[in-house]
Amino acid sequence: MRDRDSYRFPFAAYPAVRIMLLMGFGISIPHLLSLSFNTVLVLLAIVTAGWLLFEFILKKKFIIISSQFATIFYSLLVVTASMALASLQNEKNSIQIKNSEPIQFYEWEDLRIKGEIIESGKSTSGRDLFTMKVHETLLPKELTWKGEYKIRLYADSTSSDGLFVDDEAEMEISIYEFPEQRNPAGFDYGEWLHSQGISAHGELKEVIDLQQGGWLSFGKWRGHILQNIDQLFEPEKASLAKALLLGYKDDLTPKAKKEFARAGLSHIMAVSGLHVGFIVAPLWLAIPFLWGSKRGKWLGLIVLTLFLFLYAGITGFSPSVSRASLMAWLLTYGRLFHKVRNSINLTAVAAVILLLMDPNQLFDAGFQLSFGAVFIILLIMPEAQRFIPQKHQFRWTGGLISIILVSFVVQLGLFPILAAYFGEFSIVGPVSNALVIPLLTIVVPVGLVVIVSYSLLPEIFALTAIPLEFVLGWIEGVATITGGNSFSFISVGEVSITVFLIWLFAILTISTLRIPKLRWKIAICLLLAVNLLLTEQVIKESEPKKLRITSLDVGQGDAIHIETPNDKHLLVDAGRWSPGGNSGEEVILPYLKEKGIHRLDGVLLSHPHADHIGGMVEIIENVEVDTIYQTSIGYESQLFARYMEKAKQESIPIKNPVAGDIIEIDPSLRIFVIGPTTGSGTSNINNHSLAFKLVYGNTSALFSGDAEKQQETQLASVYGDFLESDLYKVGHHASNTSSTASFMEFVEPEITVASLGFENRFRHPGTETVVRLHKYSNEQNYTSLSGAIMYESDGKVFRKVKWRQ
Repeated sequence: MRDRDSYRFPFAAYPAVRIMLLMGFGISIPHLLSLSFNTVLVLLAIVTAGWLLFEFILKKKFIIISSQFATIFYSLLVVTASMALASLQNEKNSIQIKNSEPIQFYEWEDLRIKGEIIESGKSTSGRDLFTMKVHETLLPKELTWKGEYKIRLYADSTSSDGLFVDDEAEMEISIYEFPEQRNPAGFDYGEWLHSQGISAHGELKEVIDLQQGGWLSFGKWRGHILQNIDQLFEPEKASLAKALLLGYKDDLTPKAKKEFARAGLSHIMAVSGLHVGFIVAPLWLAIPFLWGSKRGKWLGLIVLTLFLFLYAGITGFSPSVSRASLMAWLLTYGRLFHKVRNSINLTAVAAVILLLMDPNQLFDAGFQLSFGAVFIILLIMPEAQRFIPQKHQFRWTGGLISIILVSFVVQLGLFPILAAYFGEFSIVGPVSNALVIPLLTIVVPVGLVVIVSYSLLPEIFALTAIPLEFVLGWIEGVATITGGNSFSFISVGEVSITVFLIWLFAILTISTLRIPKLRWKIAICLLLAVNLLLTEQVIKESEPKKLRITSLDVGQGDAIHIETPNDKHLLVDAGRWSPGGNSGEEVILPYLKEKGIHRLDGVLLSHPHADHIGGMVEIIENVEVDTIYQTSIGYESQLFARYMEKAKQESIPIKNPVAGDIIEIDPSLRIFVIGPTTGSGTSNINNHSLAFKLVYGNTSALFSGDAEKQQETQLASVYGDFLESDLYKVGHHASNTSSTASFMEFVEPEITVASLGFENRFRHPGTETVVRLHKYSNEQNYTSLSGAIMYESDGKVFRKVKWRQ
């Protein structure tokens, strides 16, 4: 009797969940293993034959055995079919990209193209951005190429005015060099373009001919609605209204995006289930009045379908809206026609449909976050709501507590995904959402009516926009106050796959608290996953300690990260500064964030030129800095003054080491300062560079900043053979004024690493220096050619690390 009464999870009630999980597993396999499409087809054929054999041929003779094997082969069939679907998509994408490779022969040349605009937006620098499906390309010498491909184009507002999605255009463009990943943990823009089927990018120079899309063009409608928002609201409020109502975040400043993210409010700008729910809510209230009539049911479904389709259209058919709209349609259909409305199963149905349409959505952050959030709410909230006191459950306070609980559950439930993609986790999200979400129930539907109808009655709807602008100001204020402080979030390092296993079993454990027979089985799995994580940590701690030196590619500048054997972190120089940005925010901070580095034990600045201290302000603002070491010589520049003031505000000690000092950071290594010397008697700031030799075991590395001939001669005369090093960070970006023969005779490095920009205005590297480096070293490296360069030492020898996958 006990066996009969033992609990069995009702898998039959969740068929879509089973298919979704099997599909996800199958789609992942081609991305993890190098399997050709033909190999996958063979596997699919074998599995299909096995399923047919046990399901139809052997079923009459061996009922029980054939049924069991049929179930196994059916599961394998879903997996292999998903593998084939993903492989087919990847194969088609690869063929399309390969067929369009000829366009890369015309890098930095002007071409004329004809095609259709399929996507628009703005780049991080604020430039207009278009994705175009090209049908015809006019090459030099009047040659015409009919090959189809997708290209991403950047434009200024003067050259792109009046362009909308769905427009057919003839343009004059300039082709850029296709991008490659330049730094570890840096965004691989080229890989991302290829994942979107885009095989080229360039500059839009001039629109020669334009045929705008018809009145049914959603791109045109979207463009006009965005213009309505600009006319209705002040610029700052307009950018927030676009993000909040249409999911158009391109006009938001990087600062605003960061504040919303750290406040846990990014989801309100990613138009999704929350917005779709507010829009369809009035129709759901009318559903009981439609139940009694067959025509009423179909009328309600048609109205809902049109509504969802129109909203998805004006939001650009974003993946999040498409997912939410599909789920809303399925739920409404189930309610209207009294079908089974198991929310978990219907959510899985939506996921299966979207994966069938595009299997690569599985690897999209938006897909993972939106479906992850829905499943977490459905699994955890029934248990979480038990903590709401009974006296509040049916009052307005209960609703407010539920909002806070949902936010808390989702934020905590999505922790590993948020950490993996963004490296940060908001801890003020529940409070921020409680202050904002109730207002969205009014702002979203009313705001949409106002911005769509403004062109019809501008005077009336302009008045309606006044209270909306006030609410937008409130939302912006909440994001600024809660997300603009260091206590609003925590930074997270690299997340291992074991953490995801712990996360999964923890959610399942909570969701099965009232199912004892199942609860303990999942709890055991949770404990096994925790033990696996602890084992990983023990193995990691037992690994031999190494020194790692990474010369980041910051263009024409220097930025070197040194990771010591005892996990101390040093930064040698902070890259370059330019009016359009700096290496701190563009390269160094993303790199540190990805590696989970929140503290620098020392920053060694060779000298205060803008190509060596360019990112210091941003670094101080975002990373804890223990001590700054720099040359004592003063320098007149606004950048230097700003950085010094910022260091003073943060109470960061600034030390001025000179030749003969030792910088103590990690007891396993020594940092000997060899320059500058006191009273060098030169006005050339390059010759006051902070130079040092780092020694770990039997290996050493030499750093000389931008030291030129005068300082190098001085170093050679004072230190002589002590300069000999295995790795030499080439001075002054391989200029002809540095790495002189008299200096290199003493250094005699095995490896040289030069940091410089490709085709820079200083014409570095100097021809004479290249010859000398080749003469005095065995391995020569240039960031301008290779991107970031990484070496590791075990105390015996330096080995180059290949950081690209």
